[in-house]
Amino acid sequence: MMADREKVEDFGLFTTIVVAIVGVGIFSAPREVINKVGSDAWIVTIICGIVISLLLYLIYKVMKKNNFEDLTSILQNNFGKFFGGMVAIAFSIYSIFIVSLGMREFVEVIKLYLLRRTPTEFILMITILTGTYLVRGEIGDLIKFNEISFWVMFIPAFAVLILTVINADFTNLLPVLHNKPSEYFKASKYILFCFGGIEITYLVLPYVKNKKDCLGVLKKSVIFVTVFYLIIMIFVLAVFSKAQSKVLLWPTITMIKSLDIPDTFIEHWEGVVMAFWIFFYFTTFVNTYFFSCEIVKNVVKLKDTKLSSLLIMPIIYVIALYPKNIAEIYNLQFKTTPVLLTAIFIFVVLPILILIIGKGKDRGRGESKDEI
Repeated sequence: MMADREKVEDFGLFTTIVVAIVGVGIFSAPREVINKVGSDAWIVTIICGIVISLLLYLIYKVMKKNNFEDLTSILQNNFGKFFGGMVAIAFSIYSIFIVSLGMREFVEVIKLYLLRRTPTEFILMITILTGTYLVRGEIGDLIKFNEISFWVMFIPAFAVLILTVINADFTNLLPVLHNKPSEYFKASKYILFCFGGIEITYLVLPYVKNKKDCLGVLKKSVIFVTVFYLIIMIFVLAVFSKAQSKVLLWPTITMIKSLDIPDTFIEHWEGVVMAFWIFFYFTTFVNTYFFSCEIVKNVVKLKDTKLSSLLIMPIIYVIALYPKNIAEIYNLQFKTTPVLLTAIFIFVVLPILILIIGKGKDRGRGESKDEI
C-alpha cells in the first residue's frame, strides 16, 4: 500500500469523491423531499450542498492537522490506541450498515425490472463477491476504476437528462419559499443521506500527490455532485409536478422510463435505467467497502485488505437480508434514532473533537518547550 503513497492525481481525487457520493439514494430522495417541501425541493438541495462543503472542509482540516495520516492513526493518536481503535471500528460498522441497506434497495430494484425470478440471496452474493474482487486490490486500482466509472456514469446520465426536457414544464417549480423553516430542516436529511460517501476523503487524501490544491478539488467535487442532484430534482418536479412526485416510489427511474422519442435506436429505456442503477450503486459500494476494510486492517493489524474483506463480507450479507421490504429499509435509514445520531457524531462531532484535542496537544507542547 505504501507504494501508492502520493500517487493519486487531482482528477483521481475528484472522480473518487464524486462516484463515492453519488448513489442510488437520488433515485428515491426526490419523493421524500418533495413530500416535505413541495416545489422548494431544489432549494433544500442547494442548502445541503453547502452543508456538505463545510463538512468536507472539516475533514480536510482534520487531515491537514494530522499530517495527512490514515484515519485509524489519527483516531489512535488523538484518543489513545484502545478508544481510538473502537471509534474507528464504529466508523467502519456505520459505513457497512448504510451501504448494506443500499445494497438491499439495489437488489430489490434489480429484481423488479430485470431478474424477477432470481432469489435475493443469489443477487446479494454475486454483488458482494464482485465488490470483494475489486477491494482485494490496491488503492491505485480503486482510483483507476473510479476514473473510468466517472465517464461511464455521467456522460450517458447528462445525455438522458437533456432528453427529459421534452416532457418538462418548469412552471411546476413555483411557488418558491412557501414552507416553514422546520420543513426545510426535516427534508434536508433525505438529501444529506444522498451525499453519504464523503468519508472516502479520509481514505484518499493521504495518497494525494498535490496536497496543496486538494481542498480546491474537494470543493469542485461537491459543486459537481450538488449541480447533478439539483438538475435531477428540478427535472423531476418539472416532469411530474409535486403532486405526482409524492406518490412515485422512484421518481427518477419513472422520469427516465417516461421518455418516448420516436425514431430512436432505444425503445426500452428500462435497460438504460438499470445500467445507471448498477453503476451508481456499485461505485458507492466498492469505495465504502474498501474504506471499511482499510479501517479493520489497520485496527486489527492485518497484513492486507484481503483478510479484512473476508471478515466484512458476511456482515454485509446479513444486514442486507435483514429488512423485509423497501419500507423497512427506508425506516432503518431515515427514522432510526441511533443511526441518525451516529451519523451526526461521525460527520460533525468527531472532526470537531479531533481539532479541539489537536489544539490542546499543540498548546501542551508549546508550554513544555517554554519550561525547557
